[in-house]
Amino acid sequence: MIPNALVKELIYERNQNQKGVIQEVSAKWGHKQEVVGPVLTIPYTLKFEDEEGIVSVHIKHSHFLPEHLSISGAINPESRKRGLYDVVLYQSQLNCSGWFAKPDLSKFSIEEENFIWDKAFLQISIPDMAGINDNIKIEYDGQSYRMEPGIDRYNGFQSGVRLPVEIDTSKQELGFDFDLDLNGSHALTFGPIGKETIVQLESSWSSPSFMGSFLPDEHVVNEAGFSASWKILDLNRNYPQSWLGDKHDLLQSTFGLELMQPVNEYAKNTRAAKYTLLVISLTFLMFFFFEVINKQRVHPMHYILVGLAISIFYILLLSLSEHVGFNMAYILSTWAIIGLIGTYSTSILKSKKLVVIQGIMLLGIFGFIFVILQLEDYALLAGSIGLLLVLAVVMYFSRNIDWNNFSKATAKPVEVL
Repeated sequence: MIPNALVKELIYERNQNQKGVIQEVSAKWGHKQEVVGPVLTIPYTLKFEDEEGIVSVHIKHSHFLPEHLSISGAINPESRKRGLYDVVLYQSQLNCSGWFAKPDLSKFSIEEENFIWDKAFLQISIPDMAGINDNIKIEYDGQSYRMEPGIDRYNGFQSGVRLPVEIDTSKQELGFDFDLDLNGSHALTFGPIGKETIVQLESSWSSPSFMGSFLPDEHVVNEAGFSASWKILDLNRNYPQSWLGDKHDLLQSTFGLELMQPVNEYAKNTRAAKYTLLVISLTFLMFFFFEVINKQRVHPMHYILVGLAISIFYILLLSLSEHVGFNMAYILSTWAIIGLIGTYSTSILKSKKLVVIQGIMLLGIFGFIFVILQLEDYALLAGSIGLLLVLAVVMYFSRNIDWNNFSKATAKPVEVL
C-alpha cells in the first residue's frame, strides 16, 4: 500500500500537469466566455443640500434590460495537442438581436429632467477580451456603430465592450443586432437578461454538458454533434427589468454548456488506483489458499514481490494510457503483470497446473475491476455483487479446512479442480 500511495501522488501530479497545459493554451486562445448583454445604462443627477445650504450634485446610474433577446449561432470545436495532452478549444459565431422598450421612468421617484439622455450607453460583458476575433459592429436604432473596448464596472461586469447611444424618447422600441466572433475554451454561457431570452446553439461536439441556472428546453445529442435551445422569462430570474444603482449581479444566473472531453484518462486511473487494496487482498488470498489447500508454502518475501508487481501494474497503466488510451493500456498492463507473476510463480508453486489456475484467477480479478471501472453508474452494485460471489467461493473452498490446526498440516488436502 505504500507504493500505491506514491502511485496516487504520481497520477495527481500528471493530472496537474495536464491542467497547467490547458491553462497555458487557453490563456493565449481564450478562457471560458460568459456573454451578458446588452444592458442600457442612463445616468441621472441627484442634488443634495447639507446643513450649511451648500448644494452638491451626484451622478448615479439607472439600468434597463431588453424586452426581447435572441441569441443563435454555432460552436466550432478544435482540439490542440501540446506534448502528451489534448486541449479542447472552440470558436463561436453568434448573432444577438432584440429590442429595448422606451425606458419607463414612472417607477422611479426621480424627475425626468434629471436623466442625462445624451450620456446613455450600452454595455456587453465579455470576460476574456483576448478571444474577440473581429470588430463588433452593432445595428442600433437603424444605424451601424462599432463597439468600443472597456466598460464601467456595474452589476458584476468586469470587462467587455460599450457604445455611447442617444435615446429617442419619441420611439417605443429601440432595436439592436450584432454578431460576435469569439474564441474560448471549456465553456460558453449567457445571461438571461431579456424579458424573454431565446438561445439556440449547434455544434459538431458530441459530448456537451449543459450547465448553469437553466437546462435547455430541447436538445439533441448524437455522434454528429448537438443542438440545444433555451427559452427563459424574466420570472425565472431574481432581478427586475430596470433598477437604480449597482444592486444586482447579472453574472449569477448564467446558463450554457461545457465542452466535456469524453475520456479523462487521469480520472479513470484515479478510480482504478482506489481498488488497489482489493486487488492485493484477493491476490494474497489466492496465494494463501495455495499454501493451505495444496501445502505449497509461500515465503513472505514472495508476497512482497507479488505485491510490488501489482503496484507496477498501476504505473504501467498510467504511462501507457497517456499514449494508447485507458482501455488498451489496461489490457496491455494486465497481460504484462499476469505474465510476470505467472513466470515468477512457476518456481514457487512447482506446479504448472497451479500456475494456470493462478493466471485464470488473476485474469478474473483484473477483469472484474475493469468491468467496475466501465460501469460508472452501476459500479457500486456490480462491485457489491462481485464481492459477494468472491466471498461465497472462498467460503466454499475453505469449508473443510481446520483453521485451528492448519499450520500443523493436519488438514486433508482439497483438490482445487
